[in-house]
Amino acid sequence: MTATGSETTSEPTPQRDDRALTPSPRIGGRRVTDLSAAVGGVLWLAVAAGARADTIAISEIELYVALAMLVLVPLGLGLLRPPAGEAQLYTIIVLAQCPAALAAIGALALPQGVTTTVVLAVPWLVVTGLIADLGLTRLVLRRGGPLPELAIDAGLMYVPVAAVFLLLHAAGVSLRFSPVIVLLTAVHFHYAGFALPLVVGLTGRLVTGTDGRFESTIGGRIAAATTVVIVAGILLIAIGITFSPIVEVAAAAVFTVAVVGFAAIVLRKVVPTVPRLPGALLTISALSLFWTMALALAFAYGQLPGTDPIVSIPAMVRWHGSVNAVGFALPAMLAFRLLDTGSA
Repeated sequence: MTATGSETTSEPTPQRDDRALTPSPRIGGRRVTDLSAAVGGVLWLAVAAGARADTIAISEIELYVALAMLVLVPLGLGLLRPPAGEAQLYTIIVLAQCPAALAAIGALALPQGVTTTVVLAVPWLVVTGLIADLGLTRLVLRRGGPLPELAIDAGLMYVPVAAVFLLLHAAGVSLRFSPVIVLLTAVHFHYAGFALPLVVGLTGRLVTGTDGRFESTIGGRIAAATTVVIVAGILLIAIGITFSPIVEVAAAAVFTVAVVGFAAIVLRKVVPTVPRLPGALLTISALSLFWTMALALAFAYGQLPGTDPIVSIPAMVRWHGSVNAVGFALPAMLAFRLLDTGSA
């Protein structure tokens, strides 16, 4: 991103290599990612209406996956600039994202375990694999930090995990989990895996210096620590769910503290410094995290052996999933798109 009001092309800096490179591909002067998100939003509303009327066989959980694929991922992609030499890959990803998402929606609407269903889920796996490759390229070209960029890289590299579990869901394969856990894992890595690290990284860009480093103050160190814990915690929670309830609860507890700390940083350091509308959207997003993370911690605690569940899976879907989707992720992505005026 730049602050000049127009798109420019310049040599990348070693710290923030995607800020001033090749602009997003356009159609009729509009970013393809914006058009994709807008069309995706209309389609999602249509699918949601069809699901409510029982004319489309898509569950509430699957609707959250659909929202991520149709709206959040294109918005997130639009906030990136390709690393040096990767403009063509970025263009392919941007152009392929919408058709792949539409195919995946078809997979969600069809019966599980059918060949057609599995085939329709494959393009999303391919596109997210290319997104991960873009993230890895960013990481390699920078040779590591700074932390905000590492968070963005992590979001790009986590998202294929969501596609893998979506493919398993389409195939009707649950491995050692219950079928609903497979689908919820696809949701988790679209939101906690993709949207959250991306928002954390974009926020970090606003509160760090030009070198991408946090201040050498207590507040700066806390911000840096929350970034590290969020990036690592996403994976640790998934490992805990797979292998150990104790690890899951411990990881969820530390992760919750980090996310709440991040939300506080947004409210204190970012909201007062940005225009009113993005600030309002970021306020909604940050406040939503206090609620969703409390539910996540309560749910994880209820999974310990000998402990009665505190929050049921249906309650988590309704109150954790819905608020994360439309309370946190969507407002945050829209806020950063509004702030991205320098490359609009």
